[in-house]
Amino acid sequence: MGEFLSKHWVYLIGAVLLHVAFAGIFGLTMVNLWQKPLQPTLAIQAVVVDRSVIDRAARQQQRERTQERERQQAEQRRQQERREQEQHAEQERQQEVKQREEQQQRRQAEEQQQRERQEAERKAQAETERQQKLEAERKRVAEIERKQKEEAERRKAADDARTQKQREDELRSQLEEEEGRAQAENAGLLNQYIAMIEQRIVRNWNRPPSARAGLECRVRVAQTPGGTVLSVQIDQCNGDAAVRQSIEAAVMWSSPLPPPPDPRLFERNLVLVFKPLED
Repeated sequence: MGEFLSKHWVYLIGAVLLHVAFAGIFGLTMVNLWQKPLQPTLAIQAVVVDRSVIDRAARQQQRERTQERERQQAEQRRQQERREQEQHAEQERQQEVKQREEQQQRRQAEEQQQRERQEAERKAQAETERQQKLEAERKRVAEIERKQKEEAERRKAADDARTQKQREDELRSQLEEEEGRAQAENAGLLNQYIAMIEQRIVRNWNRPPSARAGLECRVRVAQTPGGTVLSVQIDQCNGDAAVRQSIEAAVMWSSPLPPPPDPRLFERNLVLVFKPLED
């Protein structure tokens, strides 16, 4: 409103003055009509004057209305443009917000994908390292097992060699012992050894009254390497129980038995023939 007054104050003042003139003229006219009859010539002249003023005033009002309408239309256009600009700005703002949100979502999605890729790479690296460690451990264990196997095979080969050598040595010793024993036996030393034992037993025998001529008993004797008698067993014997007991006692009294003339002739279990000579 202030803007309108500042722009059209001249027209407004003119309009006010025009209305005041109309009012004055109208008042004077009414006063004259009351005082005296209206003269035709004056009425015609008043009408002409009033018409031109009215026309000017009407044109002025028409111009003012036109200008006001144009101003209002311009104001409406400005408001419409302002609303359109605001709507456009709001649309741009919303579009910008939407774009920022979309960019944020894409960035978050890309970051999530990056994290997932990094996590997958980390897991793959960890799995690779685990497999490498397992493979290294497997190789280490396999190497240890190989060395242990080689060491076991070496030890087994050494043990087998020692065992074989020991067997060969034992066999050689046994052969040598058997050969020496055979030589001793061939030399009559075994018979001599058995005869020495039998003679000692006979000397220690206490002849019982029931013993008869032709006594002959088969006796099994177990002894230690030192000749100590461990056990006596009578197998075949043509004597009675008293004779058997007397022979067992004689064997025990003969302990320790005499040693063999050759150590290779020693026998832990002897089989003797108890056959005393007749007086």
